[in-house]
Amino acid sequence: MDFNPCMKHKVVRKAVRMFAEAELGPIAHDIDRDARFPFEIVEKMRPLHFFGLQASKAYGGAEMDSISYAITIEEISRVSAAVGLCLTVHNSVGIYPIERFGTEEQKRRFLPAMTSGERIGAFCLTEANAGSDAGGVETVAVRDGNDYVINGTKIFVTNGGVCGTSLIFAISDPQNPQRSSGVFIVERDTPGF
Repeated sequence: MDFNPCMKHKVVRKAVRMFAEAELGPIAHDIDRDARFPFEIVEKMRPLHFFGLQASKAYGGAEMDSISYAITIEEISRVSAAVGLCLTVHNSVGIYPIERFGTEEQKRRFLPAMTSGERIGAFCLTEANAGSDAGGVETVAVRDGNDYVINGTKIFVTNGGVCGTSLIFAISDPQNPQRSSGVFIVERDTPGF
């Protein structure tokens, strides 16, 4: 097996490294020191498809292979681990579950804004009493007509302060949590969020 990177992967590494060093490098320390989200970098990343790295082109993604995706995250994280983590969460546990498991209606509704970077994705699993054990989640989702009312508190939500779309783990039957666990797509402007 040949482990040498192919030309495509070399080009991806060089391009992302140049971007990261030129755009992130000068502000990476400030981002960490000030504990702020770099919205100005998001605007520069949007045309480069960093917010839909592996997503289908049908929804505005770049359809990168897994190695190119890993190289991109690696090079961004090399300069700013904070921005690398933001992109990883957004792409891997924000976009991927919707594209892989969502209905066609959900894909059309949520993915274009997420792959363009217009809406940042967050993954809401961790709770004070359950940690990151999906089987121990205490957040409850109760059906209310065609909707669900979700009650609970999440902690350690990466991208939580800036997200536009969240994937929230909840149970619909507290008596049978393992069999009623689900993930709900919730937009930031939803009342009560």
